[in-house]
Parts: sequence; C-alpha cells; structure tokens
Amino acid sequence: MKGSMDGLKVAGLGKRYGDVAAVADLSFEVRPGEIVGLLGPNGAGKTTTLHALAGLVHPTSGHAWLAGQPIEQQKALVGFVPEQPEVFPLLTVEEHLGFIARAYRLDSGWPEQARDILRRLHLDEVGDRVGGALSKGMKQKLLIACALLHRPLLLLVDEPMVGLDPAGQRELVDTLRAVRAGGAAVLLSTHILSSAEEICDRFVILHRGRLLAQGTLEEITAPAQSLNEAFLGLTEE
Repeated sequence: MKGSMDGLKVAGLGKRYGDVAAVADLSFEVRPGEIVGLLGPNGAGKTTTLHALAGLVHPTSGHAWLAGQPIEQQKALVGFVPEQPEVFPLLTVEEHLGFIARAYRLDSGWPEQARDILRRLHLDEVGDRVGGALSKGMKQKLLIACALLHRPLLLLVDEPMVGLDPAGQRELVDTLRAVRAGGAAVLLSTHILSSAEEICDRFVILHRGRLLAQGTLEEITAPAQSLNEAFLGLTEE
C-alpha cells in the first residue's frame, strides 16, 4: 500500500503489550490543512496511537507515512505535545525555544518565529521565567510553542486542554486554527467533545484499541444529534 503524497496516512497500525492489544488494525488519514479529532474513552488507545506516530513506541504492526515517506524518516517534520506538561525546571521559557532551535538546526530567523508564537500564546511576558516556576497551564502552552517552532507538517496533540483555563483554551483553539491555515495536518486527542466539535474537521473514534467510526460530524451522527450523543452511543456498552 503506497503512502499518500500529502499529509498523514496510517494503515493497519497495531501495538500489543503482551496479550493486550492497545491498538489494533487502525487506518485513517489526516490531510494538510485539516484538524482531525482522535476521540475515545479512557484506555481506547489514543495516547498509544500518538506515541507510535511520534516515534516514542514501536508499533507491532502496520505502517504510517507523512508527505509520502515512512513517518520514521520524517521525524524532523513532526511536532508532538504530550498530555503531561513536563518542562526543564531550570531553563527559562526563551531558553526552551533556543534549545529546540539548536536541536532542529533552525536558521537564523527562528527568534522572530519564537517571539510570534510566544505573543500568540501570551507567554511573551514570562520569557525569562524558569520552567519550574510556571503554572501547569503555562507549561502546557510552552510545550505547544516548542512543538510549533520548527513549523511541522504534522502536529500531534494529546489532551491539550488539560490545565488550561477558558482563556487559555481559546488561545489554543486559535493557535490550532492558525496551524491548520498554514497547511499543516493536526491530529488532536481530547476528552472535551465541545471543543472537538468546534474545531475539528473530521473525527476518528476508538474503543478498546479499535476503530469504531470516522468521518465528518455529519457522517458519524444522526440528524439533530450532537457529537457527544454520537460518541456515547458508539462507545457505551
């Protein structure tokens, strides 16, 4: 099966831990300039899927491509925001971005890009504050800034709303929309279905590691049905 020349394409992805299939035979795609919501109850396999695509765990089976190449060869084009906002406690906000710039060997224009991202996320006023002094919400926003600095073609985001107040959630939504407008593919895992319904173009719904449904809101819901109602109907025993 050939990889798509555009965006992310996943085919038959599986990950087992002994006798337990955390993810089984999962296939979907995320096109450039699209936000796809990865939904499911706890233990559905969302984080495992993101970790496999980010290269943090090795899949047991299946393949994934980004821009037509195996995703393991495209690590420099992937940005990942984990659920737990772990940052370097003794590095300042600005030093975090400097570290990322060196790691990705970015050109001399990266400071301007960094300032723009920090302004967008309202982190510019705490640029000299060390990571250990940041609130959980600020740590989450810092990780988002780090993931965006190298302008990834694919952004993987795991439960980004956790720890953010309503204003922070709005900033994040606006940021993800800007990433989408820039042509990147975004795969977003979230439990906050109202936010997913607001921002996502399509949805992939998992349960016990398997695909239950995928498509647009209209394709996976009955007439006059909300995303929340469709989700509960698909995932409840």
